[in-house]
Amino acid sequence: MTRPVTERDFRKPEFMDAQPEDYEFRGDGAVVRKDRWETGIHQIRCIVGPKGREFEIKDVVEAVERMAGNWHEADPEEDPVLPAIDLRLSCGSILARCERRTRPFTYHWEFGAIDFTNKDFGADVVEWRESPAIPADNS
Repeated sequence: MTRPVTERDFRKPEFMDAQPEDYEFRGDGAVVRKDRWETGIHQIRCIVGPKGREFEIKDVVEAVERMAGNWHEADPEEDPVLPAIDLRLSCGSILARCERRTRPFTYHWEFGAIDFTNKDFGADVVEWRESPAIPADNS
């Protein structure tokens, strides 16, 4: 004997045992879990750290930044205000240790004797990161 068809038989398998109060409509109309952001950050934390049960979101973000090389989008409105930065150009080249000048938002790459300003950020300069410290010469 077969059972009668019910409303549940018309549901998609991924929603078969779902509770409507756990879901919402996303902007594009798709039905999604309300806790998808929290679930996502837990998944990322499991991949990159920190380990352990308790964690802070900023610690997860810092771990992701380390994995990504600490690169930041070059924004002409945001001066990094650091002693030295590495620049990634639109062609893919990386210019290491561009030193901050006394003029606002100006970084000098000594090897090529080039100055980069906010006019370059977001145009030819696509990303920046803090330059690693130069190890002390103990010889």
